[in-house]
Amino acid sequence: MTLRAAVSAILLATGLSGCGALSASQGTGNSWDTSFGASRATVADDEASTAIAVLVTNEFGQALDPSDRKAAAEAQKRALRARGTGASVAWQNGQTGRSGQVRPGPLYQVNDTACREFTHEMVLNGRVLTSRGTACREVNGTWQTIS
Repeated sequence: MTLRAAVSAILLATGLSGCGALSASQGTGNSWDTSFGASRATVADDEASTAIAVLVTNEFGQALDPSDRKAAAEAQKRALRARGTGASVAWQNGQTGRSGQVRPGPLYQVNDTACREFTHEMVLNGRVLTSRGTACREVNGTWQTIS
């Protein structure tokens, strides 16, 4: 099964469809991009983290530990709630040594809903993985990743 087919099957299983991207690069300039679909339907942070972890696993043969996903998701929640733009929220997992940061973009309105893009960077075995997404604030104040 090709990487694209595996990713498609996993995303279908988690209910994602639409657009998103995950890219990684090393200092040598090597890079790869994988596009995958995500719907306008809201996706729980844990599901989005799982989808990212699956892509990382497929490409690098190494899954993020559940504690890595938890630390990354918590940083993402804090970054999305931040009032400013571009102020990174860092995370580090002392158990695995993995780390990352989430940088929120500016707030904008879609109809009556506040949304913002974000950039999430993770360091895995010396490689920097960059994931970009969009989240919108629900009526109850929580942020839901939509792509």
